[in-house]
Amino acid sequence: MPTNLPPQALAKWEEYTRAKTPEEKLKKLEEFYALMPKHKGTEKMEKFIRRRMAELREQIEKRKSAKRGKRPSLMVEKRGAAQLVLVGFTNSGRSTVLSSLTNARVEISPNPFSTIRPVEGMMEFRGTQIQVVEAPPLVPGGVGGTTGIAMALASNADVLGLVVNALERPIDQLKELAKMLRERGIVFGKPEGYVRIKRSKAAPAIIVTNKGRILDGTEDDVKRILSSYGIKRAWVEIEGRVTLEDVEEAVFGEKKYKPFLVFVTRSDLDDKPLGLIERALKDKAVAVLGVPFKKLDKDWLGKKILDALGLIRVFTKAVKEKEPAERAVILPRGSTTLDLAGVIHESLKEGFRYAKIWSKRLPYSPMKVGPDFVLDDCDIVEIHARG
Repeated sequence: MPTNLPPQALAKWEEYTRAKTPEEKLKKLEEFYALMPKHKGTEKMEKFIRRRMAELREQIEKRKSAKRGKRPSLMVEKRGAAQLVLVGFTNSGRSTVLSSLTNARVEISPNPFSTIRPVEGMMEFRGTQIQVVEAPPLVPGGVGGTTGIAMALASNADVLGLVVNALERPIDQLKELAKMLRERGIVFGKPEGYVRIKRSKAAPAIIVTNKGRILDGTEDDVKRILSSYGIKRAWVEIEGRVTLEDVEEAVFGEKKYKPFLVFVTRSDLDDKPLGLIERALKDKAVAVLGVPFKKLDKDWLGKKILDALGLIRVFTKAVKEKEPAERAVILPRGSTTLDLAGVIHESLKEGFRYAKIWSKRLPYSPMKVGPDFVLDDCDIVEIHARG
């Protein structure tokens, strides 16, 4: 937690939080940075300010380029059940992974920075598809350029694929990737808890709603941290197990938690790192896979990704048809037959009478069920409705 900031710096911080345009935000941040003290207690804020200023400059430049008609969008519109973005350093083997998972036409080259724009393909597995996007390479310590594009893609992804080369100190690569992503507010796995800060003039003061546990402090400590950043009125929501560092990071913006896979390329030449990574990331990663793959089961991999995202596939069957549809409906885990009916068409939901379910988990199939029946992955459903 930083020592108290001088009043002039706090005033600039307040002006930054109220600024509307990137240009205004950048100006106020530059003024704030010039006024803030530089010492160990402000290291975390310094890093955030420098990164945020670089992001704003990049955003402003992109706007100018777009107005001049020189730069098309480098973001990739989501398709399929989920989007998996492959991130890594140059020559990590991202193109090899993309080519192995999809039918995308990619250029696999030993030359560095051969991929400077995102490339996408679709991984087919039973009933649906996962969109796989190869991001441009990350550059250690980089902010704009290919690193900026890759970070934007990673931030928008449903799942991240961390690609490391088995012959190039893969453990160190993973640590550096995690560090760079964490500095952009992207962290891995499911959090033990979270902190949300909602600034509002309607709040009479800093109001903390604590539904969890602060491991290393009290609610007064939370208020003191926010006050040190010039926040006087806000609603603070705490759920689960959090630390004061979580509170401080929430001042800069809510963290994005991403499920992740690890792809270790060139593991056919050295498979020792693969075992080390598998043991280190047990129960943390969706999967750790060696590339080239040994009999990769895309159905298994697709199911692992959907499980990590809390999604299921449900196959619908028309009343007069013998076979279900080939393409599945993707639903959140815990969805019911009535939820499915509403996704298909509102009239089916309104006129719902009952459904027939085919599933290996049931004592017999088809089983007649009501609107509150909870569906599972790969259930086959036939909905009967009035009218």
